Amino acid sequence: MKFAVELMRYLLIGVANIIPRFHTLDYLRTSLLRIAGLKIGPETRISGNLVLEFSFRKPSVRNVIVGSDSFIGNYCRISAPKSRVSIGDRCNIGPGVSIDTAGHWFNREANKRNSYHKPVVIHDNVWVGAGCIILPGVTIGQNSIVAAGAVVAKDVPEGVLVGGVPARVIKALPEFGSGPNLAPADDGQAGLLVKGAG
Repeated sequence: MKFAVELMRYLLIGVANIIPRFHTLDYLRTSLLRIAGLKIGPETRISGNLVLEFSFRKPSVRNVIVGSDSFIGNYCRISAPKSRVSIGDRCNIGPGVSIDTAGHWFNREANKRNSYHKPVVIHDNVWVGAGCIILPGVTIGQNSIVAAGAVVAKDVPEGVLVGGVPARVIKALPEFGSGPNLAPADDGQAGLLVKGAG
């Protein structure tokens, strides 16, 4: 019976991943992932394939928790076989982000590779740019931004912009309040700037 339940989860995730990327269909994909066992809050949208480490022996997909009104981009990878990945409310996770809860270390005395598992926590109102890698045991504080391509190996405090390999704090961010304080770019380029962020 357990095998049949896990097989059904696997099939639901497979069907969810073949649904074309389209705003309205993203909510159908998200609903199928909820049925498969992921804990996903209301108004959250999964836009495209979600790559999950899956096991017929362990309920790994139930270790993934996503809050409400969040967005997860195409081809994000979440590996949570033995530890939890928690993503808060109003988070934006860009495409191609990899979130890992497992790692390895080499024990020279025993001439053996050992694994470890640590949870990853992404608090509310966090933006994670495209292609980021978040390593085991990391906590990202609320209202922070992780620049595209960053490798996050250590905790990120609240309200900062981090970037680089390995990620480091670039600057503190202004208070968000009800939304960013936007102004037209003054360099002749199209776009908006956050007032007080430069």
